[in-house]
Amino acid sequence: MKTFMTALLLVAATQLAPLNPAQAAEGSPVVERGAPEARQEVVQAIDAWRAAVVAKNRVGLEQAYHEDLSYGHTDGAVLTKAEQIDRTLAPDRDFTAVDATEVAVRVYGDVAYVTAGYAFHVQTKGQPARIAKLAGLDVWTKAGGQWRLIARQLTKLES
Repeated sequence: MKTFMTALLLVAATQLAPLNPAQAAEGSPVVERGAPEARQEVVQAIDAWRAAVVAKNRVGLEQAYHEDLSYGHTDGAVLTKAEQIDRTLAPDRDFTAVDATEVAVRVYGDVAYVTAGYAFHVQTKGQPARIAKLAGLDVWTKAGGQWRLIARQLTKLES
């Protein structure tokens, strides 16, 4: 019986063992969890979202965002899917790049929690180009075989 329990605990420990430690934007370690394939799928979804933002691709943003999206901005605005897409596609603002760094993914079934640093390269008409450096906590959910962003909260980083 003792051997069985030891084996059971060993199997459980391997299932929960961290795969790839990452560093959170604020410097505290974040332990990644989940299968490497799931992490890769989530990172691909993030990359598709980044490309859609830069390309001002409405269809890409529609696909990236879940219908129940809650998108929290540093100015206090919490936007729905439609509101966030409209804000991203505003004609007076262009995102020339969106960098994601220190991405840490924790997958629990069909839900993934992602912490990352984001650098939004923004060109607003009549203004000098700027880079907004933000930390983000995202919640992605997998439905119909596709990962979609359902919640994001962004925080300004100290310059």
